[in-house]
Amino acid sequence: MEAYEYEIDLRELFEIILNKLWLIILIVLITTITTSVVSFFFLDKVYEASTKLVLVKGGDSDIQYNDVLLNQRLVKTYSEIASSRTIAEEVINNLKLNMSYGEFSNKVRVNSVRDTEVIEIKVQDTNPQLAARIANELSEVFIDRIHEFIKMENVRILDYAVVPSNPIKPRPMLNIAIALVLGLMIGIGLVFLLEYLDNSFKGPDDVEKRLNLPVLGAVPAVENENSLRLITMKDPKSPISEAYRILRTNIQFSNLDNKLKTILVTSSGPAEGKSTTISNLAVTMVNMGHKVLLIDADFRKPQIHKIFNLSNDVGMTNILMGEKLEDVIHTVGGLKLDIITTGPIPPNPSEILGSNAMKKFIEQCKEYYDIILIDSPPAGIVTDAAVLSKITDGTLFVVAAGQTTIELAQKAKDMLDKVQAKVIGVLVNKVNIEKRRYQYYYYYLED
Repeated sequence: MEAYEYEIDLRELFEIILNKLWLIILIVLITTITTSVVSFFFLDKVYEASTKLVLVKGGDSDIQYNDVLLNQRLVKTYSEIASSRTIAEEVINNLKLNMSYGEFSNKVRVNSVRDTEVIEIKVQDTNPQLAARIANELSEVFIDRIHEFIKMENVRILDYAVVPSNPIKPRPMLNIAIALVLGLMIGIGLVFLLEYLDNSFKGPDDVEKRLNLPVLGAVPAVENENSLRLITMKDPKSPISEAYRILRTNIQFSNLDNKLKTILVTSSGPAEGKSTTISNLAVTMVNMGHKVLLIDADFRKPQIHKIFNLSNDVGMTNILMGEKLEDVIHTVGGLKLDIITTGPIPPNPSEILGSNAMKKFIEQCKEYYDIILIDSPPAGIVTDAAVLSKITDGTLFVVAAGQTTIELAQKAKDMLDKVQAKVIGVLVNKVNIEKRRYQYYYYYLED
């Protein structure tokens, strides 16, 4: 299969975000609200008390530079001693704390202040009074042990711990700010992930880039797709009816050198709106004064008789078996539109559609009709459309935005290319007109 290059510009990136902005906002709200609730109502408040110790030179003699250097080197040693299990267990026993050494060490941090002779002891606990008691007791025990172990009295308490009034954790506003940024990042990442995983066409631009085919028209998405059936008859002034008239005009100008008299309409997969498209296209062409024949050659899942509310007892199958045209043809009242339904479903649709009888019948119909429109099964699933494309002047390809997968559409196009079918262009169905880059297809909506 041919490789199709696809580039996305900065404008499209912003549009991807705008199209899923609701999802990003939802994720941001979830993360911030959850973080707010947890921070304010579920996390315990943690208080921190600290003491500061300073190393000094013993005796009355003047402090020399070497003494300062020695004390700075001793600060690291003293910091390790203050964090030792021996001192921790003595503090636990002195204060009669119900905790293990591991729990105690998680509460205590001993740091040396850089380029100074100061040691700082910080204690965190949910009880502010207990945090201050532990910090002060640890300082006292540490000084006693230094005197005992090293026989030096060069440590003094610079600042005693006081009972903290404000907790250091949690910090709700900081947590909320982090959650907001994190939610925004997750939301944008999820949007791009969904965009990457979504292998369907987003709209006309995607079709032109991926299939390298001109877009001849685009029909907006509607909530009730049944309302599109024969909308050109029921509501000819509606914007969607105008979309089908634009399609008709673009088809007429798609090949000025060779007149398109027989047009095949197909799609890559089911339920993409090809039968609805060909039915409304037939009505718009009749309104232009053309004598039109609409043939339902979709022997897999015929829809034309349902759209026009016709009997399907006899039809195309009967003609190919030798019956006369006038015995099976339906005429829509008030329109110069003749319709041939499928009739009984044959067991071998592809063979019947590719028969000489089918080719001969189409050639005969050209003598009586200005335009012949043929509805066929999806080209990406069965070969019927490829067979019919060889006996028609052009093929209109229908894709549904947000539904038709790029791989299946490319497969269908490749199948048509192999039989040298003349694909005149694409109709894009079910386009979301809220996307700004597709609004130029619907300028008539502003009337």
